[in-house]
Amino acid sequence: MDKKIIAHRGIPTLAPENTMASFNVVVNQDVKWIETDLSITKDEKVFVIHDDKLNRTTNQSGSIETVDSSDVLNADAGYWFAERFRGEKVPTLDQLIDFLNIHKVNANIELKGVVGDNANYLADKLVEKFAEALDNLDDHVDLIISSFNPIMLEKMYKLRPNLKYAVLFSRETLGDDWNLVMQACHAKIVHPDSSGLTQAKLEQMKDYGYEVNVWTVDDVNRAQELLKWGADGIITNIADRMLFLEK
Repeated sequence: MDKKIIAHRGIPTLAPENTMASFNVVVNQDVKWIETDLSITKDEKVFVIHDDKLNRTTNQSGSIETVDSSDVLNADAGYWFAERFRGEKVPTLDQLIDFLNIHKVNANIELKGVVGDNANYLADKLVEKFAEALDNLDDHVDLIISSFNPIMLEKMYKLRPNLKYAVLFSRETLGDDWNLVMQACHAKIVHPDSSGLTQAKLEQMKDYGYEVNVWTVDDVNRAQELLKWGADGIITNIADRMLFLEK
């Protein structure tokens, strides 16, 4: 079976992360998978953005769950990367679905844990809107839904139990109880941090019958090592330079 080379937030070395420009580079480079993130605004609109705050990747500031969608729609998500990307927007969930349908690119979509006063309500709204949007997703697009937050996966699972779920583990959270978390989340896919991941741990995951996609791997030698150990996929910022590892 071919290995997955998954483009982390698009190809953020070539275009500003989590923008349509970054996703279009994925298509131009013939990468088959993207990884991206969903968050929700105060007025319950879902956008493609990684951080809780707008500050790092746009010209706006504030936590996403405290701002209105108009602030996000007006944000410039490209100027900081290079002048030619000035005016690049934060994509909406609908734009992401349209992109996947048009180009038949597969997606690992990460549900961000919602923070703030209204966290549980907005988390429910995020998964509701996501579930509705997925009804428009082309059947030929392969989808993985991932999160560091088991509660987000549980909420989504209640709405769409037939989808594929993955738990993200950092080096710190990959404890002895990782398999309990996997089972509680109805997850069949593990997304462990490359940092500190050993051959023994990866082989244990495979022995338990899980698919394993490792993040975020930007060293080709490390990627080759992980794939040799049995990893099914690599999540990377340099997907264009990892494609030769697919076979």
